[in-house]
Amino acid sequence: MPETLSVHLNREGPRELDVERAALETDRSFVLEFVNHGQPLHVHLHPSETLDGVVTPAETQVYVDEGETRPVDVSVPRQSGPVEGTLDVVTGYGAEEATVAVSVTSERKDGGPDVAVDDTLAEKTGAESEATTSMTAVVTPVVLAATVVVVAAAVAIAVPDAGALAVGVAGVLAGVAVAAYELFR
Repeated sequence: MPETLSVHLNREGPRELDVERAALETDRSFVLEFVNHGQPLHVHLHPSETLDGVVTPAETQVYVDEGETRPVDVSVPRQSGPVEGTLDVVTGYGAEEATVAVSVTSERKDGGPDVAVDDTLAEKTGAESEATTSMTAVVTPVVLAATVVVVAAAVAIAVPDAGALAVGVAGVLAGVAVAAYELFR
């Protein structure tokens, strides 16, 4: 799960910014979570020149409605560090500004794999066994219907003229009936 950095808006006054931490050290993408305690507000995000192209917010102009909590993903490509810079958070057309010092490291901070894998991943779930059962439920009527159609065609070839036509039509109808029964039971 990506790291989250909260930014509180309008907590003490209009257009006021309160960043949870002034510095962030990361080796991967993170989330800026804007929590608005007052009136609707536009927030602008500006990575410094050194972070440009390394730290990329999903949105650089964010509208946060009254009482809304709005997450914004900030992507950091793998193996893009080490690099340091700032991410400016601006409201009120530049009247209020907060700066977060961002350090992108090249080494994993936790020393673990890039993707966290839970032990339950190896366990078989009910959905897998259900998928096997539903596949059997579909294949069985199709095979049965195909068999009926092939038998009807063989009889139609063996029986001359009008009788062959009647047997063929009966065979096709029987196949369709069996398939419908199996699919909708």
